Amino acid sequence: MFIAAAVSFYLLLMLHCPAPSSATEKSPCDTCTKLVDRFHKGLEDTSKKNFGGGNTAWEEKTLSKYETSEIRLVEIIENLCDSSDFECNVMVEEHEEQIEKWWFKMRKKYPDLRKWFCIETIEVCCPSGTYGPDCVACLGGAERPCHGNGFCSGDGTRLGDGSCRCKAEYTGPFCLECADGYFSTGRNDTHSFCSECHESCKTCNGPTNTGCKECKEGWTKGDGGCIDVDECSAETSPCKETQYCLNTEGSFSCKRCHESCAGCSGEGPDKCRDCATGYLLDEDKCTGKSTFNLSKGTCSAEGRI
Repeated sequence: MFIAAAVSFYLLLMLHCPAPSSATEKSPCDTCTKLVDRFHKGLEDTSKKNFGGGNTAWEEKTLSKYETSEIRLVEIIENLCDSSDFECNVMVEEHEEQIEKWWFKMRKKYPDLRKWFCIETIEVCCPSGTYGPDCVACLGGAERPCHGNGFCSGDGTRLGDGSCRCKAEYTGPFCLECADGYFSTGRNDTHSFCSECHESCKTCNGPTNTGCKECKEGWTKGDGGCIDVDECSAETSPCKETQYCLNTEGSFSCKRCHESCAGCSGEGPDKCRDCATGYLLDEDKCTGKSTFNLSKGTCSAEGRI
């Protein structure tokens, strides 16, 4: 067979290369799906190949033969797999007869190559919404796996256990419950909709801070709902001695004091608790400015000492 010769050449190149580790190994369904995608690209690339000389009647007659020929099939097969793609080359080698069968006998009856080849013939994929060796429906049903609020383990493959990995808004085995930070805006037996709580709420039953059932860290229950905790008003500052505390909604940040300060209560040289070495207090501000006040007999040094 022409196909066997073409594929065998690539497999010989692979014999000296180790198979990929399980950490990077693709699933058979991924390999088959990629193979089919490359097959369709091959069909497109070989469409009306080497024609266009102007003799339309001759071209149509000749092209009709090339269109379903073994020569065209071989050209497509040669480009199905990269030389480094071990799984793809092995799959083509093992199932060349099925590919030939579809090309020459089954194309018209089964135009969907992925369905015929990957799902029904070599059985490495499942229809969307199903999983596992027997293509069982995912939790929530094949039409809307995980009720449309998550992703089914093994969906479309012969792998997985059908369990749901929920989107951020949802939780529970069927992805019908609202996760922390979200509240229900509508639900029945098959559909569930959750929206985000106010930023102050850990759990809630409405969209504003008055709907909080529990407050997030950095917030506390107050009149009308969760209110911000001012960490900077604590008797002992949460920041280092060389920093000042800046309160933010639900949190705080520590900012570096001005270079003239040895400890501070805010931004700038006028917020120093004490002056850093090389600076003196002048008119309620730590400064390096050097002056001599005749009336007061005091002085300060300009620049750092």
